[in-house]
Amino acid sequence: MLTVQRQGLTFCHAKLTKDNPGTPETRRRVILISCFTGFCNRHATSMNLSRLFKIRARQVETGDMNGPNFRFLLLATGFASQLCCPQAAFGQVQKFQSSWEQSSWQVEAGARHCALTHDIPRFGQVRFEQQSGKRLNFSLHVDIPPVRDQDARLHAEAPPWKFPRESYSLGDFRLQHGKTPLRLPRDHALRIYYELEQGMQPVISFSDWGDSRDQVQVALMPVRFREVLPEFLACTANLLYLDFEPIAEQTVYFRTDSDRLSRETRRVLEDVARKYRKNGEFRIVLGGHADERGTSGYNMKLSNRRAKMVSRYLNSRGIPKKVIELRAFGETEPKNPESSQEAWASNRRVTIWLAEKG
Repeated sequence: MLTVQRQGLTFCHAKLTKDNPGTPETRRRVILISCFTGFCNRHATSMNLSRLFKIRARQVETGDMNGPNFRFLLLATGFASQLCCPQAAFGQVQKFQSSWEQSSWQVEAGARHCALTHDIPRFGQVRFEQQSGKRLNFSLHVDIPPVRDQDARLHAEAPPWKFPRESYSLGDFRLQHGKTPLRLPRDHALRIYYELEQGMQPVISFSDWGDSRDQVQVALMPVRFREVLPEFLACTANLLYLDFEPIAEQTVYFRTDSDRLSRETRRVLEDVARKYRKNGEFRIVLGGHADERGTSGYNMKLSNRRAKMVSRYLNSRGIPKKVIELRAFGETEPKNPESSQEAWASNRRVTIWLAEKG
């Protein structure tokens, strides 16, 4: 079995018999004819070229190998390969993916952070991440960062062992220069997550970062994805869940067992008020917190008082009550889970989330 390739792309296979192997030149031409005929069957039917090419191919195989038919076929091969398959004419496909034997997904679990990662050999890593109080996101991290922004396309395709062999688009995106060229928000992250869970293979396609002649495909292997999902879901279940997407976040801190606003806290709140007066197209969600000392009931009331004090100050600076929402978490969402003076100081706080108006 012999294989004919053009710039790294296999067009077809041709088989020669033992009874009639032919001369080296004849074998070369028979391979070319067989390959080109199969190529036309796949790519030229829409242009009504397949019948013409196959008639000429039969004449060449049975007639004069040096005649005009063979010369026609040589010219037609170059024409059709560029017309029907321009990718082969201008560059190769560089595909990066893990082998199914080595494919793995790893869970990174922390008190306020969960990640599900997949390494892509010789390219980088993809990550599903969720932080406490934030929504799930997807990101692509690369070993060699691109030097310019460019367009990319995302599609899902069935891996070689999955039938039927289907493929469909998941959208077009913009790659940014830097070590993390692609970040996708919750909706797109969930779509990629769903495709992997269903055994499909998401693929990110874009032009190479050199001369843009080649096409680069980065594939996410679904192998062993389901194995780690219970661990990842258990991690995210312990994170603070918000029913909105914050567009900005700030934090102010308090003394032990106090709801009084410090000078530094007032400066932060003045900055929030200025942002609202400049552009009031957002709402404010205040989340009060306390450290672990004291009873859970007392800490819940203390965290609520802290949020109320912040709300009153913002009201006094021109922000209407109707755009401010209060939430109290007590000691249930520590920023630092350790039991130390430093940890307790970071947990006595009010988180100020700016969110789109619902």
